[in-house]
Amino acid sequence: MGWHRASGQIRKPCEELASVETDGTVVITCNNDHKTVERGLCTGVQVRVIRNEQDEPNIIIAVGDARYVLDRRIAQRIKVREAKQSV
Repeated sequence: MGWHRASGQIRKPCEELASVETDGTVVITCNNDHKTVERGLCTGVQVRVIRNEQDEPNIIIAVGDARYVLDRRIAQRIKVREAKQSV
């Protein structure tokens, strides 16, 4: 788990996309996988985890209207933080 530092302030730690629970909403902070970046999974994009069962090899996520099945090994390399709650 890494820490996200912005303008001198330490915010909540970053975590792997693979560790986000089902129905969790997060924002991508780091993704170096070119194939998923081409699908729109780039820094700053909000992602909702539709299904994440630890005993399954894939997770299902939503980005806008699109749905993707990601291999858990790829999802472990994508770093995310909790999305800000809107009032």
